[in-house]
Amino acid sequence: MDPEAAAVVTAHLLAREELLWCGRPHDTSALRWRAGAIILVGIAALAMRSMPLDSSLAERADTNSILLAVLVGVLIAEAIVFHTYLSNTFYGVTNQRVIIVSGLREPQMVAVLLDRLNAPQLRVRRIYRDIELRAPSEELLQLRYLPFTNPSVPPDWIGWPECYRLIALEDAHRVCDLIVESAHELE
Repeated sequence: MDPEAAAVVTAHLLAREELLWCGRPHDTSALRWRAGAIILVGIAALAMRSMPLDSSLAERADTNSILLAVLVGVLIAEAIVFHTYLSNTFYGVTNQRVIIVSGLREPQMVAVLLDRLNAPQLRVRRIYRDIELRAPSEELLQLRYLPFTNPSVPPDWIGWPECYRLIALEDAHRVCDLIVESAHELE
C-alpha cells in the first residue's frame, strides 16, 4: 500500500470500514502520447516558420504556424491539467466501497458502494491498467477521456451513464479481483 494514498483515503473511511488496498496512478502511456503530440506539432510549427517561400505562400505558412503554436499551447495546458489530476488522485478499496479522492485544487471524494456491483446498477471491468466501474448501457461509442476533465470521474454533464475509473494502476488485475471478491462477500 502506498503510505501517502493510505493517509488520504483513511481520512474518508466510515465506521467499521477496513482499507483493503490503496494506491495512486503511476506513469501512464497517455502522458507519453501527449508529449509526442506536442513535440510533433511544435516541430511542424517551427518548420513552417523557417521555410523560405514566395510571398503568398509565406504569408499562409506564417498564419498556419501561428495557429500551430496556439495548438501547442493548448496541448501543453491540457497535459498540465491531466498531470495535475494524476498527481492529486488517490484510490482505495475497502470492505464496503471503492473510494476515489481527486481534484485540481481541493481533493474531492467520490465513493462507489460495492453493493451496487451485486445489482445490475454497475459493472466492473479491467482494461489493461485501468479499472472501470460503469452503469450498463447500450452505447457502443463512449469517449475514454475528455480533455481538461478528471480522468477518474468523467463529468456528468455529458449525459452518459454513471462511470468511475481507476487509471494507470500497477496491479490492476489484482485490484479488480479484490473489488469483485469484496462485492461478493457483501451478498
